[in-house]
Amino acid sequence: MIPSAFDPECTPSPGEREVFQRLRDDPGTEGWVVLHSLGIAKHPRQIQGEADFVIVVPGKGILVLEVKAHHQVRRLPSGEWRLGGHPPTLRSPFQQADEAMHAVKEKLTGHGGGLGGVPMTSAVLFTHSRFAVSGPMEWHSWQAIDTVALHSRPISALVAGVLDAHRAHLASTPTAGWFNPASAAPDADQTDRILEALRPSFEFAEPPKLRRQRMERETQTFTKQQYEVLDMIAANRRCLVRGAAGTGKTFVAVEAARRFAGSGLRVLLCCFNRQLGRWLKEETAGVEGITAAHLHSYMAGLVPAARPAASGDDGFFTEELPDLALEALLERDGPPFDVLVIDEAQDLMRESYLNVLDSSLRGGLSSGQWLAFGDFTRQALYDSGGEGMEALHGRTAGEPAVFILRHNCRSVPDITFYVEATSDLDPGYAGTLRPSNDRTAEHLWWTDSEEQQRLLADRLTRLTRDGFLPEDIVVLSPLRNDQSAAGSCQDPRWRNRLVPFGSPRPGAVRYGTVHAFKGLDSPAVVLTDIASFGSAREQTLFYVGASRARDELTVLMSQNARPGFRKQVFKEKAA
Repeated sequence: MIPSAFDPECTPSPGEREVFQRLRDDPGTEGWVVLHSLGIAKHPRQIQGEADFVIVVPGKGILVLEVKAHHQVRRLPSGEWRLGGHPPTLRSPFQQADEAMHAVKEKLTGHGGGLGGVPMTSAVLFTHSRFAVSGPMEWHSWQAIDTVALHSRPISALVAGVLDAHRAHLASTPTAGWFNPASAAPDADQTDRILEALRPSFEFAEPPKLRRQRMERETQTFTKQQYEVLDMIAANRRCLVRGAAGTGKTFVAVEAARRFAGSGLRVLLCCFNRQLGRWLKEETAGVEGITAAHLHSYMAGLVPAARPAASGDDGFFTEELPDLALEALLERDGPPFDVLVIDEAQDLMRESYLNVLDSSLRGGLSSGQWLAFGDFTRQALYDSGGEGMEALHGRTAGEPAVFILRHNCRSVPDITFYVEATSDLDPGYAGTLRPSNDRTAEHLWWTDSEEQQRLLADRLTRLTRDGFLPEDIVVLSPLRNDQSAAGSCQDPRWRNRLVPFGSPRPGAVRYGTVHAFKGLDSPAVVLTDIASFGSAREQTLFYVGASRARDELTVLMSQNARPGFRKQVFKEKAA
């Protein structure tokens, strides 16, 4: 049955509903193909016509069946037909069926491949009335099926009887020399081609170039709604802007920095993450008055000769380098910046870092002008020494003005809802500003590393076939690159087309850790190596990784993580 379900709103006829159900449920129709409500664009009489049912019976032929559910059928002395309470018409139900049949036959003949030679006829089924005309001139008696026949015999037998009678008629007609009574048409191949000609399956997608342009346009348009926060920021010297992933914090941070610089102020725009720092620098390149960098590169610039004593010396970056940078700042005539803008501030809440920022800002953190953005409930991936935002509050004279961004302007609705369902967001999103793209976040479950690598390669291939450029895709993992699915991928399709974040290449997909991509986003994200889903840190990593996706999200998760994942999701739904 094509369509497979009856839609009463589109076709309210009770007769068609009954015929549909009988054809669907009759065991004798096994192997048949039935097209219901087949539109006919090129109709011999009407601008647009329709065939109630086109029934393809292997080995017998094609029947175009017109269904009439009227309780009374009359032909008046004037020659007009009156069906139920409808106005009289000269056009008989048999003419309707015959016209639809010829339109279908013309379509199949034009399709080629000998389909025009498949036996085809029409019939009318009166589902609610008696219809018995003796020796009709204008139609064959076997082309009429009435309510008595419908309720006394299986519908498969009635349809087969019509086609058998038609074949017998063709065999006895001298002008039908083309017909071979021994023919078993349509066979399986012809049935497939009939279906392809009459109601083909198809799938069209938005051209990739236009889709990319639309996505960029959507993002730019919706983030403009964050300008109202910028107006409030301008009226307060010390501001804290909170918001979950995707609410436009980084956009507002960059725009605020531009506005400050435009008024002649010297601005330090900084963050913790190296990749985000690089992006901030590129985004503000050429804007006079803005110094954009991740904090460690800023500190290294203050003391270019400083080097860690040994590789892996974490203390150098958390204590020694900040101390050296602080000394260099104190030797200056004064702080180098008038305004401080911090993105992903929750990752910089360490006293040694705040000392550097305090000495970099005219008036310091206590009375200077600063603006901090952060997701203070779910995105603190880096160890800040346990001090949290209290470390910043303790340096501030009076409470900063607090603003909250609640609408997700990064991700399409399905990804936004998915992030909410899998995370403890407080507060959560007030809504999403982008329209749906009819794609859902997808889970792929793996049992071992080989299966995960195969699933990853299959998914990357599918994404590129769907129109995503390799440069539009990132693969994120909670593991180090050399331990991740992307870093160890041996699939020949993608082995040489996966590159780390630090080595981008045209035509290649970038991969790296969730940590390294924090604060950034991408049209398509594949989150891999989710081996368990229980601890708060695992859930935080998952939240940060999943929320990077703008238009497409795929999660590769171990079967072992399924119980913990389900517990989290259903807990959220229950709440």
